[in-house]
Formats: sequence, C-alpha cells, structure tokens
Amino acid sequence: MHQLTNYMLSLQSNWFVNQPLLQAVNDSVPLIARYKAKSGRESLEKTELRQMCKQIFPDIYRFPLLRRQYCTMLLDEIELMRGRLMFETNDSEDELRQIPEIVLKDKCPELYRQMWFLVRTVINPVIMSLYCRDNLEIASVQIANYNPKDKQQGAWHHDDSADISVVVPLNTKKYEGGGTEFYGKGKMKPLPTGHALIFPSFSNLHRGLAVDSGDRYLLVFWLVDRTRAVDLVSEVFQE
Repeated sequence: MHQLTNYMLSLQSNWFVNQPLLQAVNDSVPLIARYKAKSGRESLEKTELRQMCKQIFPDIYRFPLLRRQYCTMLLDEIELMRGRLMFETNDSEDELRQIPEIVLKDKCPELYRQMWFLVRTVINPVIMSLYCRDNLEIASVQIANYNPKDKQQGAWHHDDSADISVVVPLNTKKYEGGGTEFYGKGKMKPLPTGHALIFPSFSNLHRGLAVDSGDRYLLVFWLVDRTRAVDLVSEVFQE
C-alpha cells in the first residue's frame, strides 16, 4: 500500500480542477436542481457544463477536467509508486483485455478518497448535464499504463464493470502513438493532458491504440448507478 508523499494530492478540495470547468459546475448546479425538482420536464441542453463538453462521436464527449500542475504532481507520485508497487493486470479479465494498472482503492486509499470527492462534486454534474443520469458511484478508479514492453495496445472491449467511463490522460506528448478507437465510429488522437474522455460504457466497444515508445499513463474512472443495480437484483429475487 502506498502513502502519498505530496500532501496536496490528498486535499479534498477542488484546487486541482480546471477552473473554467469548476465555474461551469457552479453555474449549472441550480439548473440541474430545478430539472430534478420538476422531474425532468426541463431541458439541460443549455447548461454551461453542456457547452464546455465537445462531442467527438455520438454519445462520446471530451472536456477539460484536471489542471496540468496537478497531473505533473500525480505523475511524480506514480514514479514513487512504481518503486514500491507493481502495475498489475486484473486476473478476472481475459488475457487480451488485461492492462497493467494500479487500483487506487486497494493500493492508495488517500488518492482514492480524493477521486471520490472529484466524482461527487464535479464529474457527476457533468454526467447529469450530458446524459441526464444521477447518483453514480465509483466501481473502480485505476491508473493504467500502456507501453511497448508490457502492453502496447488494447483489444476490443466494453467496460462491463461500469455504466459510464471517464478516461483522463496524464502525460500526453511524453510518448509516441496511443489514442483510442471506437468500433464503427472512428479513431481519435490522445487528448491533451488533463482532458477527460467520457462515454456510456456498455454501448461503446473500444480499444486503446498502440504506443510506439514511452509510457502512456491514464487515470480511469468506472462509474456505476448502484441504485439501479440494487433495484435490478431485488426484482430478480422477488420473481
């Protein structure tokens, strides 16, 4: 287990969030609250958050999430993690889909708590503005690593542990290659450092494109509507 050496990474505040995005969250929250109060009878298309999110493909968006300064701090911490922890594959996944990763809840709880705070205060309002979905919780947050030696590229897959996936590059331009391909929709180059890619998980078959040199680090959020999952399980047992 890794203990953070930079206390700034453990602060539960929004100092590390892209400031225009944070302002858009603050401006959009009253509209989201009114939308909920009126049981969805008003549109969220004109929220400031919706305007900040740029559509790449149908249902797939990008938006600025993390400040570059924070990404640099996080990369420094990752280098320390690598000296104490191993990037490990998930044995429950088939071999083609395994990616070396550090699961934060298990390996760095301090950082995981900060990511939970980020989801509740920033990412959830974004999801509400884009997809009109609420109350998403973390299924997993991990730091993934693509490189020519251990995992050059990903295989086609769905993120079947999630309802919504959010992927944030931490070191764009520090490696060659990379990017993402969505089946039947197209390819995209790596986003700028700190910018988030967001998409519904199960309806978007995708893969990571080959890294030709260097290490590509991604902060990956798998988010799930636990209320819906509990309701589905309850229905099964009631039948």
